[in-house]
Amino acid sequence: MRLVALATACVAVLCTLAGAAVAGDYPDKKIELVVAFNPGGGSDTFGRAVARFGEKYVGQPIFVTNRAGGAGAIGFVYGAKAKPDGYTLTLAVTTLTIAPYMTKGYPVTYKDYAPLALLAVVPSCISVSAESKYKTLQDFLKDAKAQPGKMRVGTSGTGSPWHLAGAALGNAAKVNFSFVPYKGAGPTITALMGGHIDSAITSAAEIFPHVQAGKVRVLAIIADKRFPVLPDVPTTIELGLKANVVAWRGLVAPNKTPKDRVTYLIKAITKLSEDKEFLDFMAKNGVTPHLITGEKFGQWLKVQSEDYANLVKLTGLVK
Repeated sequence: MRLVALATACVAVLCTLAGAAVAGDYPDKKIELVVAFNPGGGSDTFGRAVARFGEKYVGQPIFVTNRAGGAGAIGFVYGAKAKPDGYTLTLAVTTLTIAPYMTKGYPVTYKDYAPLALLAVVPSCISVSAESKYKTLQDFLKDAKAQPGKMRVGTSGTGSPWHLAGAALGNAAKVNFSFVPYKGAGPTITALMGGHIDSAITSAAEIFPHVQAGKVRVLAIIADKRFPVLPDVPTTIELGLKANVVAWRGLVAPNKTPKDRVTYLIKAITKLSEDKEFLDFMAKNGVTPHLITGEKFGQWLKVQSEDYANLVKLTGLVK
């Protein structure tokens, strides 16, 4: 009996050591980073920077695959259903917390992933042409209240984060805007500078180059913190308006990814978040670093999802 017990104990120890050896070998091959959108966009650019600057901390090459379509659904589903071995990661972005409320039957949510880390946020803002008579948000809202539904506010599409930011601002200020959807930030900003709309709501990063060129004036950042490169522009929270809408970018893995590999990846991503070249990339692209890891990131996603659900209802698009 003692020999049997000893043999059993030895087998258990060997199995434990074998498991540790396998865990210790991770990663031993390339890691795929799924971007659920087309090449060349903001998500793709950010994802490729993560791969470029992050692979030295992971210890293996990271290659980006663009799996676009279905408002991000194709790529997000692929990433969620990938083998949970730590070799397929997904760039999670704002769409993941909006689309499930905008599109009936959207096949994936943030709950389908193991949260790794939030890396960055991009605040929304409201801007006017440099030629506009409006110098402050208060001036703009005063006229908007006097002309309900008349102020034309451009956004990069119905249901976009910036449309929802406008809904949040209108709700906070008790104002009804007339939203004008465009196919992206570029056409929205062009319409603004051409005088076709009264204001535009975009990401602060997208509007910043036009502010530098003297063609646009930002009235307020629709967030709780000022935008670093526009330090003199007040936030809506500072102005007493409870509107705070940001786009975000982070990394997730499939559910059931082994905890030791999740821990390994979080440590690597934390090092990436401190990398000077990566920080320089974010600064040049108007993206604000914001690191939240693991379970805390999961809790943050839950709050974002609930907030966006409420904002979608404000638009009246979904009852």
